[in-house]
Amino acid sequence: MQGPDSTPRQLRLPDGRLLAYQLYGAVTGRPLYYFHGFPGSRLQAALHHEQALAAGVCLVAAERPGFGYSDYQASRSILDWAADLGFMADTLGHRRFGVVGVSCGGPYALACAHQLGARLDYVGLLAGMGPMDIPALRREQLPALRLMFGLARLHPTLASPLLGLDRWLLRRYPERALKTLASLLAEPDRRALADNPALAEGFASFLAEAYRQGVRGACTEAALIARPRRFALEDIQVPVHLYQSSLDRHVPPAMGQFLHAHLPWANLRTYPQEGHLSIVINQFPQVLADFNQSFREVA
Repeated sequence: MQGPDSTPRQLRLPDGRLLAYQLYGAVTGRPLYYFHGFPGSRLQAALHHEQALAAGVCLVAAERPGFGYSDYQASRSILDWAADLGFMADTLGHRRFGVVGVSCGGPYALACAHQLGARLDYVGLLAGMGPMDIPALRREQLPALRLMFGLARLHPTLASPLLGLDRWLLRRYPERALKTLASLLAEPDRRALADNPALAEGFASFLAEAYRQGVRGACTEAALIARPRRFALEDIQVPVHLYQSSLDRHVPPAMGQFLHAHLPWANLRTYPQEGHLSIVINQFPQVLADFNQSFREVA
């Protein structure tokens, strides 16, 4: 499942931290920064390598602090990611670019839209997580996720037993971990994993890579996702593309509807027969098409 550039690259940030990333698709193509889910790593973008290559798009997949090879960052906020991303884009010579956030990568894409909007040709949220501090939006979410994020909302370390078990299973018994995870997914997701062994293997590998350093980064991230964000959706003044599945119990449809209602310039695409994983696989070509269309409109 991994692209030809298999060695993680690392960028030294102004504060001394190392930010790890990897390039997929057409390495010299138009840059689309890819924000992985939770837990996640740069390897998640490998699932879309061939699709991006065919579209002439370079996926720049960076790992957030504490995941994979990226250094942990204490006391960070979601908005801090925009500063890291802006420095990275400057270093790589990308004056203009797009961002797409998958699942829990969604809030980070919105943070970039808030802070770096003038540089962005495209913002996409693919099964993007909505605000988790609004109980009504969590009502249809999986109980296990409500529990984990609820504990993290109180204090990051309270989520460590659940995340520690997840890490142990994924890194020691990936097949067993994948079966457990599949049992929580919607039917389209289970079918996608069962029908495509390579997809299942790649899925397990990028999840396991997220825990390379342990669970500290994941605990911090869970708390950030669970708590109120430090920016208002109404202040985002660039177009945002939302891709929402109707069968998703990780990111329930109410979240996509809420984002659509509160973002000033939002376009919502709804997929009645998709789940949380299947939409990421099946609808990424639409993401690439929308990104390329946005690029042409700006040009």
